[in-house]
Amino acid sequence: MKKQITIIGLLFIATTALLSCKKDQTSFKARIVGKWMVNKIEVSGNTNQSLNGTFNYTRDDYMDFKLNSEDQVELSLTNQRTIGNYTTSLGDEFGMIFPEGTSYCTTTNLTATQFQFTAKIDKTNIVKTYYLTR
Repeated sequence: MKKQITIIGLLFIATTALLSCKKDQTSFKARIVGKWMVNKIEVSGNTNQSLNGTFNYTRDDYMDFKLNSEDQVELSLTNQRTIGNYTTSLGDEFGMIFPEGTSYCTTTNLTATQFQFTAKIDKTNIVKTYYLTR
């Protein structure tokens, strides 16, 4: 009888543990995945001064962090689409790799509807601050 109660107890604990697991909605990666509209990008550090400044975009411009095996990020600005990859770390810092180079990114603001981050392009002085919304 004691053996049966122990087995039933262990079965109950195992079932509870399995059923209590839920999808990760709070990790940094889970919070950035999806399509974001690009409102503006502030650029500084270019040697060509005409490439520095604040650039505003329309609702057709977007950045899409995909949840696939390659962790792709798609950037579409003024009908030009670029595909890259992103990597996340434990905190709110992440990296993006595009043909122009690797960017080291630090999140400034992340809510359900707003995402702002600063990206420093490796081996350059170029810094871009992205303002995204959903």
